[in-house]
Amino acid sequence: MAVDAYVHHHLPGRLRLRIPAAKGEEGDLREISSAIARTPGINRVEYNPVIGSILVQYSDDQYKNLNALQSGLSGSAVPIALHDPYPAHPQDNRHGRPRRSVAAKKVDSFFREIDHEIRLATDNEIDLKFILPFGVGILGLLALRHSSTTPLWMTLLIFAFHSFLGLHSPSAEELAAAESLIELGG
Repeated sequence: MAVDAYVHHHLPGRLRLRIPAAKGEEGDLREISSAIARTPGINRVEYNPVIGSILVQYSDDQYKNLNALQSGLSGSAVPIALHDPYPAHPQDNRHGRPRRSVAAKKVDSFFREIDHEIRLATDNEIDLKFILPFGVGILGLLALRHSSTTPLWMTLLIFAFHSFLGLHSPSAEELAAAESLIELGG
């Protein structure tokens, strides 16, 4: 039977999987990671039992896309069934509006990965939600030394960031699905 894994983040050569059923199960994650590591073209595998994730670094020359990687992983000792956390529905059924764009998903995934790496590096003391406003605030204070008005670039940066967050916040269905996954895994 295949292990259900969800693609949390993917860049060529780097894949982070979430395995809700293995959250908190270090033995299961170790076994799955060992099976993945034996797959040809896999360079490095790390797992995190606290959140039930596996980081796979692979040869992007051998696996040109996610489908090719999934084929390689399916042949491992523990077959992996990769699932997209955002199913490909053309419309959000409840409101009749399109789902998030591919570009928005990639930007979101990129910043989630950065946030995760910052949390790991600082032992969960600091995250991107702290660093970004703090950094913009410092820039604002430095800009005040030179002028009493807020520079246009800073106003536009704040507007762009706020707009992106507002326009790409998860829908109620996505939040409910994430909560049910958390309940199942924890």
